[in-house]
Amino acid sequence: MELTELIRDYVATELLSNIELDFLEGELWETIQHISEINSLILAPRDICKKLELQEKSSWHLCCAAVLDLSRPLKEKNERVDKLNKLIVKYNLGNK
Repeated sequence: MELTELIRDYVATELLSNIELDFLEGELWETIQHISEINSLILAPRDICKKLELQEKSSWHLCCAAVLDLSRPLKEKNERVDKLNKLIVKYNLGNK
C-alpha cells in the first residue's frame, strides 16, 4: 500500500477498508513520532487538498490526517489535522 494512492482512492470514492485506514493511521503515527527528523514534506496536488478542505499546498501527510478525521473522527473535528499542523509549524516544515 502507498499513502498517496490510498488518499487518491479516498478522494475518488470516499471509501477505504479498515485495513487501508489502519495503514494510514500507522503512517500518520510514524510521521508524528519522527517529525523532528523530517527535513521536508511532499505537497499534494491542489485538487486533493481542495476535496479534503485543506489549504492549497498542504502535504500528503496532512491529507492523510484529513482522511482519517473524516473516516474515523475523534472527539474534536479535524483533531489529527490540527495536531499535525501544529507540529509542522513547530518544526518549520510548511511550504518549503
